[in-house]
Formats: sequence, structure tokens, C-alpha cells
Amino acid sequence: MTKKTPLDGIRVVSLGTGGVVPDCVKTLGEMGADVIKIESKQNLDFVRTIGGDINSVPGFNEINRNARSFGVNLKTAAGADLVKTLVTQSDVLTENFRAGAVEKLGLDYESVRRIKPDIVYLSSQGFGKTGPYSGHKAYGPLMAAASGMLRLWAHADDPYPVGATAPIPDHFAAKHAVLAVLAALDYRRRTGKGQFIDLSLVEVGANLIGASYLEYTVNGHVPQPMGNRIPYAAPYGIYRCNGDDQWCAISVFTEEEWRSFCAAAGHSEWTRDARFADTVSRLRNVDALDVVIEEWTSQHEPADVMRTLQAAGVAAGVAARSVDALADAQLEHLQAFVEVDHPVVGRKIYPGIPFKITGMTFPESRPAPLFAEHTKEICRDILKLPEDEIRRLVDAGVIEVAS
Repeated sequence: MTKKTPLDGIRVVSLGTGGVVPDCVKTLGEMGADVIKIESKQNLDFVRTIGGDINSVPGFNEINRNARSFGVNLKTAAGADLVKTLVTQSDVLTENFRAGAVEKLGLDYESVRRIKPDIVYLSSQGFGKTGPYSGHKAYGPLMAAASGMLRLWAHADDPYPVGATAPIPDHFAAKHAVLAVLAALDYRRRTGKGQFIDLSLVEVGANLIGASYLEYTVNGHVPQPMGNRIPYAAPYGIYRCNGDDQWCAISVFTEEEWRSFCAAAGHSEWTRDARFADTVSRLRNVDALDVVIEEWTSQHEPADVMRTLQAAGVAAGVAARSVDALADAQLEHLQAFVEVDHPVVGRKIYPGIPFKITGMTFPESRPAPLFAEHTKEICRDILKLPEDEIRRLVDAGVIEVAS
């Protein structure tokens, strides 16, 4: 007998674009859910447009795996009605449209719950559905700034704000969303009731720097950029190693770890240096500490530093580039990457979902869909439309099929 997957029998209708919602439903699909992505050439997922061919964009093909593509023009009343019918036969609806968009389509939570009372509805916007900024348009990189993350994403002596354009809240928010949907499905299983999930990216960003918020609200101190350092441990940072732009991250939290670090580095005399006698002393003299540590690390390859310190019970890791990560023995052991054969771009390696569940079977990761690849089968198998009606809807521009 075939083992059931964790979300066997669960259907997800996704109005998601960009990063958060597609990445969330990708994971739900990896757990066995039937994910149907609603899309149209009238309003393409903008990630499909970052490149020449809409079916070969690497970023899209990564975060949209495990989904089926239903091409339907939501600007037509008939198209919106088809999606509503699909929702009545589904368990989860996800969306991250700009403020007011789903309301105009009649696909907001209050409208959907009238036709599917037990729906689990996930809505993700930059500032959430409530509050003074709820109507603002927002993208992931902006949320790093709005949450305060970007302010801290710098070295103390940087002459100007730096940070990064990486949409960090997005990818964390996608994982928060997965957990929220799973919890809501479990709640529905126990009570028969659906739930509305209001996911705010700026709140996820705030969650990632919660200690900094407490530093201000409790102690009245505005945290300042510290680069790779933290205020309660030293050594703690990214240290230059032998080679061109090679680095290793090192974290020492306790006095026992400090003694182990010094012994592993062959510099037990550091433990007798009054400047480095304890954590408080090391923090006061952190600049001098980092100099002597980097004098040692710069003589060794980063992998050698990592292995030496890990063997001594000290947290250390190579600052890895993507190609390095693919060759990492621990990531290989954890099966952190999957190889997927896409009909247009061929076999490519992608990140797997970031967790395993003991005793549960997961299906193989499936390639991202071609645009409107599954429109006809969804119309036939789920909506039960006859062939002549499907042709009529295609000719009328209500639904779209793969070319």
C-alpha cells in the first residue's frame, strides 16, 4: 500500500506572486498538497518576467516547484467565477496581491468564507491587513528597511547605510506561512472551522531582530550597527583565512569554549592575556582580539579552521559560496538539495525544503509548471467542464492554455 504524504488530499489555490506565497505553497506541495497556481498573461507573476522566456526563469522555477498552472483571466467575471468554483473544492487559499485587489475580485476572505466556510485563508502583505500602513504597496527589500533590519545590517564605521537588497523577510515569512497553514489545517481537523491568517512581512522582519526591539523598549537604548559582532560574546565574527576572499565564521560563548579555542589554535597563552581573561574583558578589547585571531586564521584554509575548531567543540563554519554549499558534506548528508528535470531548462539543482519529519513520506519534488500547462486538465478533472465549453472559454479569453 502506498504511504500517504503529510498533506495527501489537501488542495491549495494560490493567487501568490513574487516570493512569499509561491515559496510557501512550494513547501506545501512538497508535503503532498495539490497546489494550483492561478496566473494569466494579463497580469503575469513578475518573477516570470525576469528573463527572456517566461518558462525558463531560474528564480521562478525554484520557488514555484510542486504546483500546477491554471491560466485564467481574473479580469473577466467568468474567470473569477471559475476560481470561486475551484475554491469550493479546495482547502486552502493563499494570496499576496496589493491592497484592495482581492476585494475587487470577490476573492477576499469574507467573500470566500460565504462559499467555503471552512477555508484556510492566508493573506500576506508588507504591512498586513490592518494599521495605518496596510494600504501601502510593499516588496521584500523594503520590509528589511521598514522593520529596522537594514539599519543594523552594517559595520559601525560604514560611511553610509549599506545593508542589502536581499528580500530577507520574504523567505523567513514563507516558512512562517507554512507553519501557520499547517496549524490552521490541524485546527480545522479538530473543530471543523476555517481560519484567516494575516501575515505581515514587516512583523516577520521585526521578529528576526526581536532582541534589538527589547533593547530599546526595555533599556531605552537604540541599538547601533555592529557588523558581524554581537554584544554578549567574543570572539564572534567572520575571520579572513588563507586564499582570495576566504573566510570562516567563529562563535565563542563560554569560558570553556574560549579555552578550547585557544588550545585548538595552538595559542594557550591567549588565555593568560589579561585583555582576554573573560567575556567582559574580551568585549572591551574586541578590536585587539580580532587582530590576533585573524593572524592565526589567515594562515589556514577556511575548511581547516572549521574542522579544527569543530573538533574542539567550538562553533565554526566556512563562509560558503553557492558552489561550496553544493559540495558541503553535511548538507549532502541532510539531502539539502534536490535535482529536478524541467521540460524547458532540463535537470537543475534546487534547495530542498529545510526540514525532515520522522516517519513521513514526501513525494519527489516536481518541476515548476510551464505557463498555463495544466489549464485543460483542471477544467476537465476538477471543474468538470465539457470539451466544447473549454474551447469556448479559450476563444473568449477567459482561460489560457500552454502554447
